[in-house]
Amino acid sequence: MGFESIERFELSAKNSKTKASGAGGTGMTTQISSKNKLQLGSWKNKDFNIVIFDLSHVNEALESFKAKAVHGIIGADVLLEGKAIIDYFNHYLYLK
Repeated sequence: MGFESIERFELSAKNSKTKASGAGGTGMTTQISSKNKLQLGSWKNKDFNIVIFDLSHVNEALESFKAKAVHGIIGADVLLEGKAIIDYFNHYLYLK
């Protein structure tokens, strides 16, 4: 999730020693928000940690392609726990 979303989603964030990598950046400073509730459709996780980092480079790239900015990125941890199936053709994400 991006730093700019901390207030929007009323997260309690604290500094983290973890450095984020991927989506076009490496060694990025992060914060962590613990014990959150995440619900995507009927799938729920009631003790979810969120890593918060600068998503400006991601959103700039999206906007350059006239796509909407995002608040966060669904990580492999959610996809694996939810046994995700991604239907790209129909634009669906299925979680068990």
